[in-house]
Amino acid sequence: MANKKDILWIVGSNIRKIRLSQKMSQNQLAYEAGVTREFINKIETGNYNISVKNLEKIALILEVDIKNLFEN
Repeated sequence: MANKKDILWIVGSNIRKIRLSQKMSQNQLAYEAGVTREFINKIETGNYNISVKNLEKIALILEVDIKNLFEN
C-alpha cells in the first residue's frame, strides 16, 4: 500500500498530466478553481494534502472522474 506522500504525488502528477493534455495553465486551473497558482503547484508536486472538496472541484474543471486522479 502506498504511503501518504506517494498518494499525494500520484494525485498531483495525474492532475498535472491531465491539465497539460488539455493545454491548460496552472493559472487558468487556479482561476477556475478559485485558488492560487501556488496552491495548484503544491498539489501537482505532492506537497499539499488537498481536501476532497477541492479535489472534486478540480476533477469537474478538468472534466474527469475523480477516481482517475488516483490511478497509478
